[in-house]
Amino acid sequence: MVILWSLIATSAMAVGLLGERYLRLRANRLSEKLTALVERLDVYANYGKLAALRRIESEETAAKLREQVAVAEAEVKALQADAESGDGNAPMVFHCADRVPRSEGPLWYVAVEAKDDTAPWTGVRHYALVADTPDEARKRIQERHPSPAGFAIGPPLPLILPDR
Repeated sequence: MVILWSLIATSAMAVGLLGERYLRLRANRLSEKLTALVERLDVYANYGKLAALRRIESEETAAKLREQVAVAEAEVKALQADAESGDGNAPMVFHCADRVPRSEGPLWYVAVEAKDDTAPWTGVRHYALVADTPDEARKRIQERHPSPAGFAIGPPLPLILPDR
């Protein structure tokens, strides 16, 4: 009977050793998985912190852009008020480029600046002329002032004279 008990005890010990070894291997694998998951969790936590910083930066940028938009809108409103009040309108004294007045067609306003010291005048002259298109108005001013080095010719703008 002692032999039987010895055999059973030895078998139980062998099974216990095998079970302990299996459980140790499984515990090591689970420990490695847990370590990998903790590292991944740290990476995701860093991503979260980075996303929070980026969100704060983008909110600050959006606030700065809103301020710039508000300033630009205020400038636009001021310019619109200037245009409506008449302060920013074309000058009231014009040089006439036409010898024979024409009544048909729209009026155009063209500014010409004398850039050269050899020009017969200095500063800016404002011309009012009648032409069908802005290109025609520019062409007629260029005929009058052909030297591109001596004069800077502005773009033709529609001229609306106030009723008095």
